[in-house]
Amino acid sequence: MVLPVDPGLAAHAVTHPFLPAYRRALHHRDLNTVLSALERSRGEHQTLKAIKDSGRYSDAVPLGDSRLIAGMERAFADHAWLEFRHVLEHAPRLLSRCRPAATAWPDDSAALTRLREALAHSQDTWDEWNGLRHELYSLPRTLPAHEWSQARGQMGLAVLSAIETWLADSEAFERQGRAAVPGGPAALSEPSPRLLTARTVPPHAYCEQPDHRPGRAT
Repeated sequence: MVLPVDPGLAAHAVTHPFLPAYRRALHHRDLNTVLSALERSRGEHQTLKAIKDSGRYSDAVPLGDSRLIAGMERAFADHAWLEFRHVLEHAPRLLSRCRPAATAWPDDSAALTRLREALAHSQDTWDEWNGLRHELYSLPRTLPAHEWSQARGQMGLAVLSAIETWLADSEAFERQGRAAVPGGPAALSEPSPRLLTARTVPPHAYCEQPDHRPGRAT
């Protein structure tokens, strides 16, 4: 930005037009980071849920062993943890700015309460991950890939219910996050953009693991 020569006018330009716009830009960047992370997990979660509910693979072949479901959950937890880290990092600050009563959707307060509780229940796992990751990153060439996956899977399984809560209530979170203005009231005069969470994610084959079903090629 170009600043006036006068110090007073320059200070006013920085503290009034620039800093509020900068805070809004950071807010929406973090919001979009959280929403995108949730969307990347949504399709796999929908596929996993459909398989668990039906007891069949996506190609309609019955599951022959309940251990396969547990394996699919671990695989989902591994991938979902990588995305849910973005939620744990940015969502607490975003939620602190949400004021449902000041928006057109006051009933979203119940959903936001569930989201805050899910974050609180995930805090120990998040702290554990932050304590481990520096040690893990210091050994990138010697740590086997399956150990990385196992560590991520354990974290993901520990917060699986929180991940599911965030996927279920993400639409309310997006509405409130879009309406929230850092350091100010809700921006009710602006039209609401099309919700990211309203997009339909087509189901896809969940697992790319070797097929161990009897009579099928591996």
